[in-house]
Amino acid sequence: MVIQYIMILLMDRLHNIFMSGGVNMGFTNVHDVLIMDDKENIYSFYIHENKIKMILYDKNTGKATKRVIIGDCIDEYDSAISEDGIVYLVCQKLDGSIMLVSIDGYNQEEYFLAEKFDSRLRDINVKLIGNQIHIIYCLESNEGNNRFRIYHHRLKNNEWDTNVVSDITIREILNPISIIKLEDDMVIGYYDLVDNTEQVFINIYSIVNSKWSDKIQVTTDRSTKMYLDMLNCNANEINLCYSKFLEGNFIVTYEKYRMSNGEATKVVEHTLSNPANCMYPTFIYSDGTLWTIWIEYNGLLSCFSEDGGLSWSLPYSWEESKRADFARYKFTTNNDAIKDAYDFNYGFATYGESTTFIGFGDVEAAIEVPLKSQIKKKEDEDEDIENDVDNEGIMLEKEVSRIQENIVKEKEVDESIELNEIRERVEVIEQALKAITEILETKLSEINFQSQYEHENSKKITELEKRVFDIESFLSKRRGPLRR
Repeated sequence: MVIQYIMILLMDRLHNIFMSGGVNMGFTNVHDVLIMDDKENIYSFYIHENKIKMILYDKNTGKATKRVIIGDCIDEYDSAISEDGIVYLVCQKLDGSIMLVSIDGYNQEEYFLAEKFDSRLRDINVKLIGNQIHIIYCLESNEGNNRFRIYHHRLKNNEWDTNVVSDITIREILNPISIIKLEDDMVIGYYDLVDNTEQVFINIYSIVNSKWSDKIQVTTDRSTKMYLDMLNCNANEINLCYSKFLEGNFIVTYEKYRMSNGEATKVVEHTLSNPANCMYPTFIYSDGTLWTIWIEYNGLLSCFSEDGGLSWSLPYSWEESKRADFARYKFTTNNDAIKDAYDFNYGFATYGESTTFIGFGDVEAAIEVPLKSQIKKKEDEDEDIENDVDNEGIMLEKEVSRIQENIVKEKEVDESIELNEIRERVEVIEQALKAITEILETKLSEINFQSQYEHENSKKITELEKRVFDIESFLSKRRGPLRR
């Protein structure tokens, strides 16, 4: 029912814009603030023709009433609600005066913070921490040259405590400030130029000590950056998203930082989108899931993380945003039930015949979009695998060749060793046979000398001669092939 109440107000507000000819199909850039109190009454603020108007939807009566809050205001304003249910609105009037308006249901009171201030406030922010009112804005420096100074005002004991947070330099566009509460601190995030490149800085305000830290640079890459949103889901951790210029277009970048002793340590960084005209990246934390939502080609895309930003889904395109009108609005509440279920600074909603929150929730209503970077990474991985296979094949071929060469060498070595052993044995036999031959020849000479007249020895002589002849024939045959 709570969501339906908000949608009724959005329908009424945006229907008026549509009837005035102020919108086309798709995204409408309006400056609206929605606030819900703990009784589920809804305050809807918007500016039209230099008038800040409010629609109050009363939960008890079921009726909505509309009234003008400030009648002559420039388009810079902001509002928020305290824990005790008082709504505060800060704006600058056409004459330069800075106004603080407190609203409690149908009652309101006005206070002048500065009369006929001669400079125009930029990017006004109201942050209620407990019942403490914090007003933060940018003011162009007297130095000019795109120099601005960030101021902080805190109402303390009915007196305003004023601090200079930081001096910044811009190129053409003053990007919005983002403010979150981090345990007992308030953290402000903003852009400043370093070597003509936008970098995200933060300053930490101690609520207990009422002191600002020095500025802390958290990004360092050399890309052009736009838009900024921060969200705190866990103690001492800051989720950061912005648009980064890449390949002639913008991508959505997510970064997670852990704060400790006044230092920011990057935990993880992810590219969430394809290069396109990605605008207004926005966090929504819902039922334990962190969503990043952005506008791309006049439609709405988002991706989600279920582990606190360590890993992310592929982008999803919400097709309803391409067929309907939708807008981005600021949302704040002191309703504990809503704060337990949701946490976000801004959100997107369609309007018209079918009015609903969009960009997060059941992805059955969306279409998954592949990331070009992952496709290229997969192609590179496949190419690397093919190269690895080719290289492995070449290595195997070389290994086989090496093994074959070793086998041949070992065979040749084995044959050479065997041949040498045979030669050594033959030489031993030859020497033995030679010695036997010499003995036989000596014996034969003795027999011839002693028995030349003895006929009975002729038979022995003949046998000895035959044995000598056989030995010489054997040696002649063995010498030939072994001594080549």
